[in-house]
Amino acid sequence: RNHQIRIQASGGLSDADIEKMVKDAEANAETDKKRREAVEAKNQAESLIHSSEKSLKEYGDKVTEAERTAISDAIAALKTAVEASEPDAEDIKAKT
Repeated sequence: RNHQIRIQASGGLSDADIEKMVKDAEANAETDKKRREAVEAKNQAESLIHSSEKSLKEYGDKVTEAERTAISDAIAALKTAVEASEPDAEDIKAKT
């Protein structure tokens, strides 16, 4: 008595499906890169905002009123850039 078992894939991705996924990934690579850069810039900016506010609070009396105002204005501008609905990495970097 001889039994044969044949295994055949009934699912999975076709070559066309795989090719489409690769093309989609390539098409979105630039968008993904820009989004990643924006997130990294936002994280760095938030850290800079925190440390700048802390330093200004701690050492604010050691600088002139004009310098305090300039620093506060720069912090506010950076906060605005960071809090944008779609943060722009270049805009954030320009303000840091």
